[in-house]
Amino acid sequence: MDMEDVTSDPSSPQLLHLMSPEQKVRWLNEISLRIIDNLKLNELSSVNELRDNLLALNAEDDQLKAMKQEDIYKCPLCNRTYKCKQVSWFKKHLIKKHHWTLHTVSTDVKATNAVQHFLFMSLLFRDTMDSYKMGDGERILRNAYFEWLFDSSVKHTKYKLWLWRMISYVISILGVEDSFEYLWNMTVNFKGGIYNNIPNDNCVELQVNNIKRELATQGANKSYQSAKNICMTTQVVDAIREQLVRTSKTVRSRRERPVVDKTNDIVHMVKFLRQQGPVKDLAWKSYSSFKDPIKCIDADELHIWINRQKTIASI
Repeated sequence: MDMEDVTSDPSSPQLLHLMSPEQKVRWLNEISLRIIDNLKLNELSSVNELRDNLLALNAEDDQLKAMKQEDIYKCPLCNRTYKCKQVSWFKKHLIKKHHWTLHTVSTDVKATNAVQHFLFMSLLFRDTMDSYKMGDGERILRNAYFEWLFDSSVKHTKYKLWLWRMISYVISILGVEDSFEYLWNMTVNFKGGIYNNIPNDNCVELQVNNIKRELATQGANKSYQSAKNICMTTQVVDAIREQLVRTSKTVRSRRERPVVDKTNDIVHMVKFLRQQGPVKDLAWKSYSSFKDPIKCIDADELHIWINRQKTIASI
């Protein structure tokens, strides 16, 4: 795109406005592939390295489980025993006395290209938003794997656990039929159309707001029983109302405002903040020590966390 630097403005073909839609799509695909190749956005070496570490740690766990007898670990070479709580001592025994070589995770993380990872995470966020709007369960799940890794890196425990449960329901906990239903019912559509879906969590928030609004009308008469009745009847009342509207052919009032383009407002806000000083232009060179978030994940810690979640799910 004739860009001398990453901060330069890209140039478009002079006759772009004369191209047919098919030619524009072909040109855009060529540019996209060139960007992917130059920035190596399809390079997943950090993910592969983390996967290899977890596989090696799982293999060690399987070996230790083979030496476990009820509540003790028994060394197959010298018959020495250790309690289950002394698994770290048992590993030291195998290393010192029998010269076992256990897997060691490398903690050396080198600096990497900040532009590459910023663009990857930006595209991931945009694609996730689009997948929820389209109700595309496969894309939601595929992106959830990467989101779970990034949450693991930055210690976002709440979202890390939420994504883990969502992935587990689809690939292991639920049966084939229930898993399919769960995968393709992660969103709900109130307005109709293929681009008006919202996540189920947002739907729950709307339902909670409806319940709070009904409770507020009761004043001092509200109680646990009245709240329970509202929770059990709110959706039924809405369904009856919708049925009456359809059968009576009542004209529906507009429930949404026209879409407003806020691009110019954002540009003016950023310019104002730059003039006042809070926002400063930063050169990409200032991120020369940037490290890949996924490579910063402690594989040993993540392995322990996964095993703990598996134990909880099996109870």
